[in-house]
Amino acid sequence: MRFSPLPRIALIILTIFASLALIAPLPYVIILPGQAQNIFEKLITIKDQKSYPANGRIDLMSIRVTNPNSWIIGPEILYSWIKADEAVYPRSAIYPPGTTQKSEDKKAKADMVNSQDNAKTAALSFLRLHPEYGVPADDLQIKNITFDVKKTGGPSGGMIFAIGVIELLTQKDLLQGRHIAGTGTITTDGKVGPIGGINEKILAAHKAGATLFLAPAGNSGDIANIPPGIKVVTVATLAEAMAAL
Repeated sequence: MRFSPLPRIALIILTIFASLALIAPLPYVIILPGQAQNIFEKLITIKDQKSYPANGRIDLMSIRVTNPNSWIIGPEILYSWIKADEAVYPRSAIYPPGTTQKSEDKKAKADMVNSQDNAKTAALSFLRLHPEYGVPADDLQIKNITFDVKKTGGPSGGMIFAIGVIELLTQKDLLQGRHIAGTGTITTDGKVGPIGGINEKILAAHKAGATLFLAPAGNSGDIANIPPGIKVVTVATLAEAMAAL
């Protein structure tokens, strides 16, 4: 059976459509591992109450997400799917309709402030309920605890902030020289909530040298491909996180 070649004009049209398909914007976002910040390096300050130096390191994790206005094209998506340390999600799964980079930055900043307030309350409430940690109730002054985090936003640092506050206010050596990391939102009564980009954060923590990662129990079904050398423990409350230490 013989096939006639396509007319030249048809080939040109197909080539044009194929080229346009490659550069057409698609409704996806790309998530990449972010930075690991040691919270004991000027991120937490405690004044006018007794505190103790940390014997170890706790990393605050972040992820990088393409902004809602990014022009994501087919080859970029294929490349991200191939790479083990990147993930592709539908834009609607990350950003509500109508989201702009300006509105997202504003929300992330507000969420971060709220998470810090929740973390302080949760940490001090935990210490009041657990006198075995040896911190007198009169020494717990929430107004003397401040955070200075400029490189990240959002609510996912809540649990780690709370653990950091407890570590600095407690004379007992909780970390014992270990390098840990983690993520999770927190409520004032110490409940730990799930976050996005859990696998990217675990990967970033592993690259930074952490050997223990505390993850929200609500993300248990999302965790996959844990790198060798780092142990992941899921927790539902701040009390469970402290017990894991």
